[in-house]
Amino acid sequence: MIAAKNTSWLSRVPASWKFGSLLVISIALYLISSWPVLLVLLAASIAILATARVRLSQLRGPLTALSIILAIVFIALGLQTSWLNAAVSVTRLFTLCLLAYSVSLTTSFNAMLDLFQRVASPLRHLGANPAQIALALSMAIRFIPELRRVYSEVREAQHARGLGNNPLAVSVPLVIRALRIADETAEALDARGYDSSSVHGK
Repeated sequence: MIAAKNTSWLSRVPASWKFGSLLVISIALYLISSWPVLLVLLAASIAILATARVRLSQLRGPLTALSIILAIVFIALGLQTSWLNAAVSVTRLFTLCLLAYSVSLTTSFNAMLDLFQRVASPLRHLGANPAQIALALSMAIRFIPELRRVYSEVREAQHARGLGNNPLAVSVPLVIRALRIADETAEALDARGYDSSSVHGK
């Protein structure tokens, strides 16, 4: 995982502070309509991601996909409302996504799991299992972007070999690497002593 090898200043910030700040900024972004403030926040998000010590090759795929999605959103909103409103909305989304990348790529799986389990602990009184909820949230946040990155790398490698249009040539290495990630996750959970049944029984 990227976060396991990340040594940036952001990786040393507690997960609770990072996710709490992300939540506050997410709410604030949709309360701000001032262009100068939005541009300052966008510049700050770019600077934060740039100092997170994540290689550009690891961000190229996600940022390309994000740019395409935001371009579609911009055109759709511009046609339906106004181009100014579309630009404001896209700026907000882009800022939020860059900050989310910075947080997720510099936070270890175990740190996410601990944080989400603490947040979900009150749900135990309603019969829910905080450990299982935390695990599901952590895996969704960490591994959806990770699998997207792996898919991009496999597709590029196979395309260089002239096999980019062969679904089998792409899917087999993708499954193998996905299983490797799953094994690493299982090892991390074993090392942490994770046992959902015992937690549920408390």
